[in-house]
Amino acid sequence: MTKIIWKELYTDLPTHVAEALRAARMKPEQIVVKEDGELMAIEGITEKDVESIRLLYNTDTPVILSEVEGSPSVIANPAEGEGVAIQATRTPLPPKKRGKKYKAMAKTIKKGELYEVAKAVEKLAKLAEKSKLKTVELTLNTLDTGLRGELKLPHSTGKEVKIAIFSDKVAAQIEKGKFDFSILLATPADMPKLARLAKILGPKGLMPNPKSGTVTDHPEKRMAELTAGGTLPYKTEAKFPIIHLALGKITQDKKDLIENITESLRGVGITKIKSAYLACTHTPSIKLHLGTL
Repeated sequence: MTKIIWKELYTDLPTHVAEALRAARMKPEQIVVKEDGELMAIEGITEKDVESIRLLYNTDTPVILSEVEGSPSVIANPAEGEGVAIQATRTPLPPKKRGKKYKAMAKTIKKGELYEVAKAVEKLAKLAEKSKLKTVELTLNTLDTGLRGELKLPHSTGKEVKIAIFSDKVAAQIEKGKFDFSILLATPADMPKLARLAKILGPKGLMPNPKSGTVTDHPEKRMAELTAGGTLPYKTEAKFPIIHLALGKITQDKKDLIENITESLRGVGITKIKSAYLACTHTPSIKLHLGTL
């Protein structure tokens, strides 16, 4: 691997940003896969600075795959014009073995058929009648990675949201490996304090991030909004254009469920979605007809 000459890195960024990244020994290939909140945790980096970094170092940066499949890839280093090795491949998973029950359900779904949302919910309800786990899962294959935002759903998803506001006590629990929350809120002033926890929170998707509304000057107000039940953050996977959303139980009011699904698709943006699939836990997925929305 090419030896990194730190003083020559990030010359295309504002001076204070370049100095902060060099001081943190943040490599270009690391920036690409870091959450915005993790970058803000670096001393001297603000939300505005993150925007300037993303213009040059983001998931859209060209990746040239090596000739040997499964080996590290090479991503262009804008500052040096050289290659830096990163891992940009996903190891293929072995095919799942499906049981008789699943295969029987799959036979009731016509291959290649597109379902309107209402008909998909009706079909899914029948498939899930004998299933104990009835969470409705919407999977979106999007045109690009890096999509994120927040959905304002007309009805509750029925899911209890556990939220914590960052404090010294919460920091101590995180260091002990205790996570009694699914969302962590913090103020901009807390971000430098979160720097030492970024390696723990980042991989779990719990690092506060201004784009998802988890970095805010008013965390208590934000907590009230999120616990109301109709607010749902979303984002694509770190390296792949896929969004997963849990939108409630198939046993809840069908009209509410249909409206939540429809609003989710419109909220993410129909023009940004290549395909959408609806399923319950342990049932086959049903492909949705986006042209009817």
